[in-house]
Amino acid sequence: MDNEFMYEIENLMNDGQFEQAAEKISQLDEDEMNEELTLMLAHCLSQCARYREALDILTEIEDDVTDDDLSYYIELAGANFGLHHYRTAIKQADHCLEIDENCIEAWLLLCLIYQETGDDEKFEQASRTAKEIDEQSWENIFGERLDELSYYTEDEKAVVLRYLKKQFGSNALDIDNIDPQDHPISILFMSPNESFDHYRIVTLGLGAYRGIEQTQEGNEIIHRVEIVSCIPGSCSFREALDLAGWVIRIMRQFGEMIQFDRSWLGFGHTISYGDRLDESVDYDGVIFAPAFNLSKSKDRCILPCGEEVEFLQMIPLYEDEMVFKMENGCMELFDRLYAGLGDNAYMVLAKRKNLCAGTVHKKWALPRSAIENILDWDGPDGCYATDRITVDNEKVGIMYREPPESKLDSGWRFMAGDEDEEYMSNIENTDIFRLNTICNYDTDIIEYLDNPVGTAFYRNKKGDFRPMDFHSKK
Repeated sequence: MDNEFMYEIENLMNDGQFEQAAEKISQLDEDEMNEELTLMLAHCLSQCARYREALDILTEIEDDVTDDDLSYYIELAGANFGLHHYRTAIKQADHCLEIDENCIEAWLLLCLIYQETGDDEKFEQASRTAKEIDEQSWENIFGERLDELSYYTEDEKAVVLRYLKKQFGSNALDIDNIDPQDHPISILFMSPNESFDHYRIVTLGLGAYRGIEQTQEGNEIIHRVEIVSCIPGSCSFREALDLAGWVIRIMRQFGEMIQFDRSWLGFGHTISYGDRLDESVDYDGVIFAPAFNLSKSKDRCILPCGEEVEFLQMIPLYEDEMVFKMENGCMELFDRLYAGLGDNAYMVLAKRKNLCAGTVHKKWALPRSAIENILDWDGPDGCYATDRITVDNEKVGIMYREPPESKLDSGWRFMAGDEDEEYMSNIENTDIFRLNTICNYDTDIIEYLDNPVGTAFYRNKKGDFRPMDFHSKK
C-alpha cells in the first residue's frame, strides 16, 4: 500500500473522521490489505461503535498474529469492551500488560472496565498506575474538562437543514423555536412521503461542547448532535401532532440541559424522569440510539469546517426497561426492543408492550459481564428461554424451533424440561434473549442450532440431545 494512502487514512483518523477512514479502507481489494490496515479498520469501526464488525475482522486474522502482537490485542480488548464482554476484555488487557507492563492503552482500558462495572477499588488501583505512566492520557478520559459551548453559525445551520431535506424530503415544517437569544434551536416536523412512511421530528441547532474528546495529537473534536424521533405513518396528522407535543417539549428540555447543565448526549445514554413523560403516555424516560435510516445512509452531514453532525434516535422507555439497561447494558436492551417490536422499536408509539416487565427483579445466573461472543451465527438471533435456565441456571432440557414471530426471531425456544403448564402460562417466567446469550448458559446446544423450523430435541438421562416429535415438545 502506498505511503500517500496511509497518510490520508492517518489524517482522517487524527481528525476523528473514523467513518470516512473505515469506508476508504473497506474499498481496498483483499490482496491490498495487510495487518496494519486491518488493525486500523478495526480501530475505526470501534470508534464508530461498530464493535461487532471490528471483532469479526480481528477474529479473521487471529491465526496470523503472534502472542506478542501488542497492537492486535489492544484492538481486540477494545472491541470486546464495546460489546460489554468485560471478562474477555480484562484477560486481553492483562495479556497486553504481559507484553508491556507500561502499556497505557491497556491500563486505561482496565480503568474504563472497572468504572463501567462499578469496581471502585480496582478502578483506583488501575488509575494510580495509569497516572504514573501517562497522567495526561488519564486526565483526557477521566479528568474534569473545561468545556466550551459551541453553536452553529447561520451557514452551518443552513448546511444541516439542506442535509435533512435531502434525506427526508423538503416538506419540513418549523413548528417550534426556542428564543434565539438564549439557545437557537428549531424543531422540524416532517410528514410521510414516498421515501419515508412515517412522520419525523428533528431538532436543528442543539450545539456542542468543545473538548469532549481529544486525539492522541491533542486535537479537540467537537461533538455535534441532533435528535430524531419518528411516529408511525399509520397515525393521522392530528394524532401525530398530539404525540409530537410532548416529544417536542422534551427536546426543548435537552437544549436547555446542554446549555445550562453543561451536559451531553450520546449513543446508549438513558435519561429517566422519575415519572411519566406526559400525562397522556406511560413512558418514564428515553434512550438514544443511532438514527433510523440516517445511520444506514452513506451520506454524512459535514459542516464547512469539516466537523460531522451525528443524529441520535430518541426512543421512549418504561421504567422497567431503563432498569434492565442499567443491569444488562444498552445492547442487550436494544436486542430486546428489536426482537419484540421490529422496526417499531424506533417509533414513538402512544402505547406499546413493556418488554422488560417482570424482569428487573430477576437475578440472572450469568451476569452481563460474563457473556462472551462464542456463537458464529448469521441471520436473526432472537430466542425465548425460561427462567429455569437463565435464573436457576439449569441446563437446556428441551429445545425446539418454531416459525419466527418477527424478522429478528430465530424461532428457537429453550426450556429446562421440568416447567409445567402453570409455569409456562405465566409470561414473566420467559424472556427474550440473543442465541449467543443462551449458548453461554449451555454450550451443548450450539451444534443443533442449524436445524430447520419444525425440529425439536430433548436431553436424555446420559445428558445427550436426541430428536423428538415437534408437536409433543410441550
